[in-house]
Amino acid sequence: MLSKYIRTALGLSISCIAASFATACGSSEEGDKGLNGSGSNGSGATGGTTNIVVGGGNGPGPNISGEHDGGSIDLTQQEVDAIADSACAGWSTEGENLPAVLQLVVDVSGSMEDPAPGGNGSKWDVTRNALEEAVAALPDSVSIGILYYPNQETGESDSAREVSACVNVDELVPIDMLGTNRGDVNQSLQDARTGDLTPTHDAYRFALAQSLIPYQTSYRKFMLLITDGAPTMSKDCVGQTGDGVMDMPTQPIIDEVSGASAAGIKTFLIGSPGSEESSESNTDMRPWLSRAAVAGGTAEAGCQEAGPNFCHMDMTQEPNFATALAEGLATVVGQVVDSCTFAIPAPPDGQTINGDQTNLIINWTDGTSSLILPDTTGDCSEGWQFSGNDQVTLCAASCDAVQADAGARVQLTFGCTTDEVIPVR
Repeated sequence: MLSKYIRTALGLSISCIAASFATACGSSEEGDKGLNGSGSNGSGATGGTTNIVVGGGNGPGPNISGEHDGGSIDLTQQEVDAIADSACAGWSTEGENLPAVLQLVVDVSGSMEDPAPGGNGSKWDVTRNALEEAVAALPDSVSIGILYYPNQETGESDSAREVSACVNVDELVPIDMLGTNRGDVNQSLQDARTGDLTPTHDAYRFALAQSLIPYQTSYRKFMLLITDGAPTMSKDCVGQTGDGVMDMPTQPIIDEVSGASAAGIKTFLIGSPGSEESSESNTDMRPWLSRAAVAGGTAEAGCQEAGPNFCHMDMTQEPNFATALAEGLATVVGQVVDSCTFAIPAPPDGQTINGDQTNLIINWTDGTSSLILPDTTGDCSEGWQFSGNDQVTLCAASCDAVQADAGARVQLTFGCTTDEVIPVR
């Protein structure tokens, strides 16, 4: 089903209202009524009756002291406004989702010249147009690199050669922020040359080892491999056509994807029309792509490597390749852009952020707002946690809720001394 490719929150926006502080915010927890369930009394927090602390003249709140197992508390608009209006020292800034890095490895072998199901030209015509739209949807803060393969004549050989013999590595678009290299990326889509054999392993391996891994960043890294089926060259540019093109082993490619995953790099796989059956061996090539998606950490829950619910993005049975590919790429864009991890902005000079007084508020599309409680004791099913010293990450259920509400806004506040306490209703 195409619906499994679609994410609902490509437009998630973030407002980060921040302030540094040297003194802790005040709060009180009294009585014996725990925070269980959800709604105005919150959920998952430990302790008794909880008070919301709203900054009076010196800083924002609310702050909830003690350890917590996540959960949420409803806020009125007045309380949200009070938090925003009391930012210490007048320091406020807008933040974005944590940027990401995406390395594309795109098959432009001879079979990509075949007509695309549903029209719109060749498979490469459709792929190029869909990639243009996907890149246009990415913000300037995302970093992109692209390698097309082979993008030159491959020749044939029964002995090992340098990767440059079968992959045009000189035309690699180096990884850079789209704010800098968007024009280069778009031009490369126009310049790519179709034809010849399919050195999938060499292309993936080169892009991973020579482009993505060396790229210095603390942000998340992703690979995207788009291919229409069987590799017809094995590693080191080995392959020949004298007695007909032969399919090459795919397990070495899966092993390469698995190694990337072990290094913290997820790999998306899109199987274009043609990957349902190799014309050379009459073998269904989709299972290897599914196994690679599992190895790459991007498989859909409940998928089957042998199908029919494949673990990769299978475009082979869709009547219109252009529509299917656009939706598949929207999934990739969604997962790259809509991270539930947010960078904590640097405080003003000479001041520091007290992590104990960090608050996260979600302003929902329907006009309501929720204080999301930190998870300091649980398994991060609902709530948020720090990721290192400079990031916060929503737990699974909270992340899902935000991503399901395309208009949701996330606010981060960093507190100062407070002097007004408003009990939770």
